Amino acid sequence: MDMEEEDTFENLNFLCLEEVTLSKWEFGEESFPVLEKLQLWECHKLVEIPPNFGDIGSLKIIELVEGPQLEDSARRIKEYVEEMTGEDKLQILGQNNIPLSM
Repeated sequence: MDMEEEDTFENLNFLCLEEVTLSKWEFGEESFPVLEKLQLWECHKLVEIPPNFGDIGSLKIIELVEGPQLEDSARRIKEYVEEMTGEDKLQILGQNNIPLSM
């Protein structure tokens, strides 16, 4: 997958990446303006979830399936969203929609 930083997905509200071989992922601030759910399945090489996801106001759920190395970055994004908005509005889920403990 070759995504340029300036690529914009104006109507994308659900993004699922499965077994991607990226180790680092970067995207521009406006790439996913209406994204509500990010699902990462078995992305073992990915080191962290890009912090930019914390700036997507519409994001409600990050779901991780077999990606324990991504849990810390997901928690940091959740904490950032809470600090910025004063609301606990981002859910971090593991497999079978089980919330990850903070």
